[in-house]
Amino acid sequence: MIFLTCFFIFAGILVYVFLLYPTLILLLGSFTKREFEPKWSDLPSVTLVFSAFNEEDNIVKKLNNALEQEYPEDKLYVIVVDDDSTDGTVQLIKELQSARITLLQQKDRKGKTAALNRAVEEAEGEVLVFTDANSMYLPDAVRKLVDAFDASDEIGVVCGEITYEKHPLAVSEEESLYWKLEILLKRAESNLGTMFGANGAIYAMLRKLYTPLDEDVISDFITPLLVLRRGKRTVYQPFAMCTEISTRNLKAEFRRKKRIVQRSLYGLWKNRDLLNPLSSKWLALQLLSHKVLRWFTPVWMLGIFVCCLFLITIPVFAALLIIQALLCLSGLIGIFVQLSGKPAGWFRFPAYLLMLLFASFIGIWGFITGRRLITWEPQR
Repeated sequence: MIFLTCFFIFAGILVYVFLLYPTLILLLGSFTKREFEPKWSDLPSVTLVFSAFNEEDNIVKKLNNALEQEYPEDKLYVIVVDDDSTDGTVQLIKELQSARITLLQQKDRKGKTAALNRAVEEAEGEVLVFTDANSMYLPDAVRKLVDAFDASDEIGVVCGEITYEKHPLAVSEEESLYWKLEILLKRAESNLGTMFGANGAIYAMLRKLYTPLDEDVISDFITPLLVLRRGKRTVYQPFAMCTEISTRNLKAEFRRKKRIVQRSLYGLWKNRDLLNPLSSKWLALQLLSHKVLRWFTPVWMLGIFVCCLFLITIPVFAALLIIQALLCLSGLIGIFVQLSGKPAGWFRFPAYLLMLLFASFIGIWGFITGRRLITWEPQR
């Protein structure tokens, strides 16, 4: 009886996380229409900031992309923080010799969050735009981000949209599908004013709202949450766009996803009042539903598998066990084929899903065991 009860609990959580909650948010978001009045009568000064570690292949293109934005030159400046690169990144930045670019150097690697903290200290713009070294903005991206701030001064963070260009060695197709589903939720949550997790490649915020973070906290997830805690809104701006050529293979994507889950959980633990419904109310419910319960998906699925093992004498659970085993086998085949450097064909998607589950599980374990992640290699 206990395994039957546990099965329905675990299955119920998955149904809620992947069906009921998205449906609820999409419905609520469709009924919520906010009146909008642009905040700026005169365009504000903007500082675009990012960190770089061994980015000699991208840095010149990135900086030129920033300087060529369709935004007044006297109001757009760039701060790049080099995180103790060992290649030619610093030299290439210096060779550009632009008065609109400020180079800061961190000795002894301190990671992205520490780099952004330092950049913001130097930034003088009313608006901060955060990006990555390999993210290329469309010409009007910065202007679109700025235009999304409301005259009511209720909006604190604006997140843009990222698209992944295909690469034969990468998981770009699977990642694009994931982002299409995520974007639906972001747009609905944006209408409610509580969009979770900005994309580190393209988001903006009011300079006065920035709070320095601990080095081991993931900035693009925690920063919008801290803005929400201060009573401001976080919104999605689909017309502010950037692109990335995703060269991450399955192994690199695993390391990236694991790091995101582990650092996000650690950041939430440090700000766990956000999960308290007595103080955070609707925000706590959304955060638990959209993020935390989803990150723990491998735990719920493992629980279902174990329950099915103990209920195998019942035909329906025996069938579920077989289906789970076949899906897992398909994923393993896809993983091994891709790691060998060959196309996985129909096994690509099961491999991607299995990788996500395992990455989340390892990330959870890293959080529980207290491992801290501050620096990492860019997963290109």
